[in-house]
Amino acid sequence: MMTHMSPWLIALVAFGLVFASLGCLAILLFVLRALSVRSLKGAHAAERDVDDPELLAVIAAAAYATLGAPIRIHRVHAHAGEADESWGQAGRMDIMVSHQVGPK
Repeated sequence: MMTHMSPWLIALVAFGLVFASLGCLAILLFVLRALSVRSLKGAHAAERDVDDPELLAVIAAAAYATLGAPIRIHRVHAHAGEADESWGQAGRMDIMVSHQVGPK
């Protein structure tokens, strides 16, 4: 024997399922965000402060040459993670493009 559900009950069940699945997705996103924040804190632990006075003088001189005004260095830290090669690749590509010989 088949019982028929009213349209309002079907709509209520459907909306309930949709909101329950949205709630599960929200919980999943919060958990993933918490995990990424925790992994970033571990990445910041790999950084170290720079205490070399010669390196600080070079950084201050470069900033002065660039800005044209004296600067005050508050903190310098070195990142101990993997180096990003994208800047080097972009520089090499600029050099290669500048040396291309075209029709005159």
